Amino acid sequence: MKQYFTGFFTAVCLTASVFIFMGSQNKNLGDIVVNSISIKSENGETNIYDGYIQTNNADGKLTTYLGTGENGGGQLRTFNADGKQTAYLGTGNNSGGHVQTHNADGKQTAYLGTGENGGGFLATHNTLGVMTGYFGTNQDNDGIVTLSDRYGDKGWRKSGKQ
Repeated sequence: MKQYFTGFFTAVCLTASVFIFMGSQNKNLGDIVVNSISIKSENGETNIYDGYIQTNNADGKLTTYLGTGENGGGQLRTFNADGKQTAYLGTGNNSGGHVQTHNADGKQTAYLGTGENGGGFLATHNTLGVMTGYFGTNQDNDGIVTLSDRYGDKGWRKSGKQ
């Protein structure tokens, strides 16, 4: 009698399980909340944290950062295989947008964006990161062009003011 009861009980449980699994049509998992997600492969690692995503190469060096910066604005930064920053796209300290490029040593080579006075400008830098060219807007909202020598000393400057 005990074997009949065990067999009957097992059959009822299996039948109920089949109906439960077959009746589940909702594929939406709802909200998933985690502290971080890590994806690892032979090429490196991708980490998703609270407010940013970063990728590291196989040597563990940072190669990409996408997220919120220290100033609270958004940014995208890229790095070479040595971990030196090569590009920046995002919000600056004055809450204006800008783009920067850097050479293999991490020295800034170009800047295009918003200055402290809210006007736009383009600056070029030599291999040492020293600004040698400036085309932009001054504090009076007039256009200016400045060329400097390799040490950053101004050699020629012209304002667009009449």
